[in-house]
Amino acid sequence: MKDISVDTISQELCSYIKSMFVDKRVIVDPETNFNQIGIDSLSLIELVLFVERKFNIALPEEDLLPENFKSAETLAMCTFRHLTKWLIQ
Repeated sequence: MKDISVDTISQELCSYIKSMFVDKRVIVDPETNFNQIGIDSLSLIELVLFVERKFNIALPEEDLLPENFKSAETLAMCTFRHLTKWLIQ
């Protein structure tokens, strides 16, 4: 868990998005806006579940805000904050 960073979480999210939600030819990088590649509300729920299972955390309701779901990078930053809180405790 010590090797986890925002970048590694972002890459995990991009890989998951490529495999589950978009055509294989669509370029997905950490800064890609979810709206531009057709990520809808149901896909966002699946992304939250992926993050929670993958990193063994629960994202609190107060963090389920639009600004945390703009891109893989913003979701990775939110996830990383919770991972570091958990590690500190």
